Amino acid sequence: MDNLQALSYITTVTGGLLLWLLEGVVPFFAGRKSRGKHAAANLSIAAINLLILLPSGVVMALVLEQSKAVWSGVKALELPFLFETAFIILLIDLWMYLWHRLNHQINFLWRFHSIHHSDPALDVTTAWRFHYVEIVFSELLRFPVFILIGASIQDLLLYSMLMTPVIEFHHSNVSIPSSADRLLRTVIPSPSMHRVHHSVIRSEHDSNYGSLLSLWDRLFGSFRLKEDIKNMAIGLNNESSPEKQRLAALLVRPFHN
Repeated sequence: MDNLQALSYITTVTGGLLLWLLEGVVPFFAGRKSRGKHAAANLSIAAINLLILLPSGVVMALVLEQSKAVWSGVKALELPFLFETAFIILLIDLWMYLWHRLNHQINFLWRFHSIHHSDPALDVTTAWRFHYVEIVFSELLRFPVFILIGASIQDLLLYSMLMTPVIEFHHSNVSIPSSADRLLRTVIPSPSMHRVHHSVIRSEHDSNYGSLLSLWDRLFGSFRLKEDIKNMAIGLNNESSPEKQRLAALLVRPFHN
């Protein structure tokens, strides 16, 4: 494990823990109960996904290292190091936007992505709640995309280190001043943006797909805001009841539709 990988893990864990604690002190949606039980269910799903992500990361590192001999992607432009890294980060984030949007627009992919959206108590742990089949598809498609870009494993680790705190933050139930949210969403998807993305209303949750940058939503017309978010219903109609939020039910639900 190199220093960048270790730092990525540290920011993920400490950022998530800090935000979860802050949600208990300054929550946006007040009156949440059984926060520990809710977190345990979502983190159990995340633990299953780690069984896929950890070996996939090792294989990704090997594949990207070997692919450099036949295809260099962006690196063929011979840009200065900082410009090259920034360009690669932008392209990775663009792919993340497109992949997220596809998960909403293709019904087969939505079967699995809807598990993420069915959470009726949006908080920082929702950032890690994805069905394992979605993770498999995501990892498989990342290989050709990142080879095409010419990204190195260091580029991916840097992107993860930047992106992970942002997705934890915009999923979180932490209340921040509206002026701060307004300023933040000029660069990153802010909490108010992403709460709209988790609305039960289809036209609203089909918006604000960005992971690290809000640029793509503005550029591709999927940027959306909403007034009075505090009274907005979160989750999916007919899929967010307590019996459908049990771990076993979430894992098998996509296969029953």
